[in-house]
Amino acid sequence: MGICKIFDPYPKENKEDFFDNDEVLDEIIKLIEGKFWPLLVGPKRTGKTSILKILSKELEGIYVDASGVKTLRGLGNMLLKNSLNLKLKVDLKVISIELTKRPVTAIQELLSNLDSKVIFIDEAQNVASPWFISILSVAYNTSQVKFAFSGSMIGLSKIISGKSKKAKFKGRPIVEVNINPWDDNTSIQFLKEGAKRCSINIAEGEIEDAVRTYRGIPGWLTYYGNFRSLGYPHDRAKQLVLNIARNIIKDEIEEFGEIEKTIIRALTLVERARWGDLKKVTEALLKREINDSSFTHALNQLVNARVVNKKVGDNTYSLIDPLYKEVLSTPY
Repeated sequence: MGICKIFDPYPKENKEDFFDNDEVLDEIIKLIEGKFWPLLVGPKRTGKTSILKILSKELEGIYVDASGVKTLRGLGNMLLKNSLNLKLKVDLKVISIELTKRPVTAIQELLSNLDSKVIFIDEAQNVASPWFISILSVAYNTSQVKFAFSGSMIGLSKIISGKSKKAKFKGRPIVEVNINPWDDNTSIQFLKEGAKRCSINIAEGEIEDAVRTYRGIPGWLTYYGNFRSLGYPHDRAKQLVLNIARNIIKDEIEEFGEIEKTIIRALTLVERARWGDLKKVTEALLKREINDSSFTHALNQLVNARVVNKKVGDNTYSLIDPLYKEVLSTPY
């Protein structure tokens, strides 16, 4: 039995396999046509990669996965690799040699020869250095090439547009587009539509339970739908999704420092908490006091990484992804 496309856990590349984001796709295309550079920001597993891949195909652009890129040379090599099939006036072998010596110059030369191509950079926070901002500034002012970005970090638009103290981006054409988890109704419609397309039966009660469990995170809902389309019953499908989440989330948590990890653990014990209450729980778990500024910095890191949500109005904090609580309920 093949994988039903709507429940395929890999990022989508075709518009017809993508659910409920036509408005977002249309908005991004409109921005690109207006010579703005969209920046998709949102929590992990909310469909940002699928959006960039679909648009890259629709607009015949260049897609770059920057999740594993650590240097400008690495970014240049990925751009070069994805430009090999293009008919360019510049000799790509020369660009390749130049990348090893002067990556900034080489990337600028490559971009200047891409005409009005759109370059889609996924996980852009990994390459958002002052040198990268300089390259964007030159590209904006001297070429017709366009960009679209995605990232999971609040404030990324300030970094990419050079509004931080470290770099200045004269053009500043960045427009932020928020990609958020689905509401309950959209989640229900996704599972019902998927069940219809895949010719499977998912009971109303099972759909409601899945929606409560995954709280609008498209990635987990897709995994659940995938397992159901493969014939697994409801409870077994949920367990398999949790097994996958356990490995993914543990790796994500390991990227943070001690205080950040402990704040996450604290938020698995309380549904939502104010700053002071959350600090007390975190200190109790750490069995020591935490300096106010250190705690605030750590909490802001989690908010910026879209792991923790800060609710405007009552200034309370909660975990965005519900499976963080499920995963951390067992020792790791």
